Amino acid sequence: MPKHSAFSRRQFLGTSLGTSIALTAFPGKLWAAGPGTELDKELVLRCAIMSDVHFKTDPNCAEKKRLEKLMRFLPTYAKDSAHPNFDAVMVVGDMSDHGYAAELVPFRDTLLGNLPQGAQALLCMGNHEHWGGEEHVKAGGSRKNWETIFSRPANSHTVINGYHFIGLSCEKGTCKDGDYLYILDWLREQLNAAVKDDPKKPIFVFQHYHVRGTVYGGFEKDWAGVKDLRAIFEEFPQIIDFSGHSHYPSNDPRSAWQGKFTAFGTATLSYFAMEGGIFNRFPAGYQNAAQVYFMEVFKDNSVHFRIFDVLTETFFDTEYFIAEPGAIEKYCYTEKRYETASTPYWTAEFAPVKDAKVCAEKPKASVSDIDAYSARLTFPQAHDTASPNTFLGSYQIKLQERKTGTNGEWTDFGEENPWSGYYFAEQPKEIIADLNSLEEGRDWLAAIRARNVFGKLSEETISVEFQTPRDPDKYLQDRTAPYPKADALDFRVTEDGQAANEPLSETFPHGLETCGKPVISDGWAQFDGKDARYRVRFDRGHYARLRRQITLGARFSFDEYPAGQNGCIIANTEVGGTGISIDHQQKTLNFWCHVAGRYQIISAPIAPGSHSAYGTYDGQNVRFYLDGKEVGVQKASGPLTYTANDSACAYSIASDISGNYGGNSYFKGKIQFARVFTWALTPEQVKNLSPDAK
Repeated sequence: MPKHSAFSRRQFLGTSLGTSIALTAFPGKLWAAGPGTELDKELVLRCAIMSDVHFKTDPNCAEKKRLEKLMRFLPTYAKDSAHPNFDAVMVVGDMSDHGYAAELVPFRDTLLGNLPQGAQALLCMGNHEHWGGEEHVKAGGSRKNWETIFSRPANSHTVINGYHFIGLSCEKGTCKDGDYLYILDWLREQLNAAVKDDPKKPIFVFQHYHVRGTVYGGFEKDWAGVKDLRAIFEEFPQIIDFSGHSHYPSNDPRSAWQGKFTAFGTATLSYFAMEGGIFNRFPAGYQNAAQVYFMEVFKDNSVHFRIFDVLTETFFDTEYFIAEPGAIEKYCYTEKRYETASTPYWTAEFAPVKDAKVCAEKPKASVSDIDAYSARLTFPQAHDTASPNTFLGSYQIKLQERKTGTNGEWTDFGEENPWSGYYFAEQPKEIIADLNSLEEGRDWLAAIRARNVFGKLSEETISVEFQTPRDPDKYLQDRTAPYPKADALDFRVTEDGQAANEPLSETFPHGLETCGKPVISDGWAQFDGKDARYRVRFDRGHYARLRRQITLGARFSFDEYPAGQNGCIIANTEVGGTGISIDHQQKTLNFWCHVAGRYQIISAPIAPGSHSAYGTYDGQNVRFYLDGKEVGVQKASGPLTYTANDSACAYSIASDISGNYGGNSYFKGKIQFARVFTWALTPEQVKNLSPDAK
């Protein structure tokens, strides 16, 4: 780690306050503490801070390996310095996936069994620790179960090296306002005690949910913030609060916030969940996530944060520094950053400062892998004044179409907004954006602008034109015919007693992969509800043809509700996709349809026996049919969205799909056929194709 110059932190702030760099985050390695420096001798406390570890019941889960790797690294970080140790390791909730003992105990053993010498573990419950169903009932409740396993109270006040740490656990794991109201009186007592001890020192508070209206992920448009704690926090400006739940990246400068107190969003050791809306919440590589804060506190009460990437064992460029906790008038991670942030650029012509590294020629975009409904767009990363990748968040790709037979006029079609990959320690040098909502036989114009995390768009634009071919499969049959054939997937049991998948379109996968031991008998495929299923692998090109409309259909039979689990008839719902499944608790049949980044779910009561079910989406409405009759409709618009995990691109019959082409939610019963169409069937067609219609 590099040594400091004689230029102090406070001097830096004095000369930089008000500039764009001070109002966002410091560039990399500016304050990286190193052995033998003057500042290193002033260090009085060091802490590693993380959240959303999400241990699974699988003893070899990726999250366990990442935590083990982190714990091995901690003792090496500053071993030759005057303050070589970590004094604490903080986990801000969701250390488990379901709150099961089979997850919490391995997490406990991994964390506590590998704590650096002299370090304390600081823990609080997240909403996932309140899951667990009957297991928690038998244990006397979620909180009691957690407190028993960890041998500590769910709410805690710990003093380390003279600094106060207050941990708060949500009451019920509702993910809604009200989950921390029960603890407010106790919290005020602890805060007052900390202030009485030393009013100039920062007070470190941690809880799982974000405080609404503070860090990235904690606003009204998001889903991870609650308002319970804000009023009381604003009475104590020296508070530095840590929260998780959203899985948003910590190296996004918006994960540092200052108003009447200071707040930081902790990321995850499991998977990134990004901002939704116009963006993809689960971009490619979202499971490659393992970010941890290294917090260092100095004798003058200043606090410095670095962000460690466990996967690469490197640090992000983004760093945060608080010179005087409690001095609100000097806070710099405020809303002003949205006004002062510079705009991104590609070429020197648009750069706000001279930059010899920026190319003089305008970069170009290229288009490849063009088919009737999709294309792959490739272009170089843009630049940002403060740092090449710290603030460059995403790109706006505006699409225009020119239909054949027109006078050459371009009309707006829509836009895509791919991420820059800034949340990866090894950010890609170029962007590869899959355009999956195109139409066949059109001329296209894609205009690209760079967007930083504060919403500033580049002035310059990169443009490229291309053409999609006609789709020959679209004309294979009359789509208004009373008995159309499935063109994307057509699973059935043949007359000679074989399971087959023979869709009408030759460009969709034919054939089946058999998992477990399905049994063919009397024209049906029988499944044991344990591991028997069939699988049909798709790729992104196949999914691109199922973005505008879809029909999912099946005929199945079951004798009883699946005990303890939901059973999927046909599904590919691994963070996206569509599926038909039985809910054993509600005794309903459900149609799941992921439209514009959100599941639309329609349920209908169902009894054991033989049934036919179809779910459709026509670009405006999601409809569900049971035994030939419509049982529900929901308005929806936008593209159908699918998993970003390449190893989960498949439809599974008699289960759902999971990562690495695995399965879950296995169905116990019989299936005669399962079908996927690339368009929405009419009610009359559904009735005609439903043998159980009455």
